[in-house]
Amino acid sequence: MTVQITELILEGCRRQERPAQAALYRQCSPALMRVALRYARNADDAADILNRGFFKVFTKIDQFAGTAENFGGWIRRIIINEALDFVRADPGFSGHEALEAAAHIGASPDVEHIEAAQSILRLLRRLPLTTATVFNLFAMEGFSHQEISEQLGITETNSKWHLHSARQKLQQLLRQTIAL
Repeated sequence: MTVQITELILEGCRRQERPAQAALYRQCSPALMRVALRYARNADDAADILNRGFFKVFTKIDQFAGTAENFGGWIRRIIINEALDFVRADPGFSGHEALEAAAHIGASPDVEHIEAAQSILRLLRRLPLTTATVFNLFAMEGFSHQEISEQLGITETNSKWHLHSARQKLQQLLRQTIAL
């Protein structure tokens, strides 16, 4: 995560100061919302993931032993874990679904990039939940198949199958989209 916070904001959050917490939320929420959107089926679910994640951040910030420079990785990991909890709680989650695709949702102010990212996100939401989750963890978050298998309770082979299936399904969806 490229969002940088100051030591002043970090220390204020550690002291549970509301203005510091509000500043942290304003600075970090746009980038973290993009992470949550990759796992959620809609913006409301993503907002739920984000808010639950920030609740954990604010209640467990005393466990963060790092500095403002490495805070971004810590908070991103909390949001990813919250997203995985959300996905696993969904009745549609199955460790044996076919894996489909995902896309990087960048922070470009260019309208064409934003529209393209939104289109890709719509394609991602058409995929089975487990499939999209495995693809996100591997392609977007950089987890290994072993780490994915441990987090989702599936085998490494199943994780690899999901990734392969995701790439195929994404190509198919993109071809269908382009043909329109």
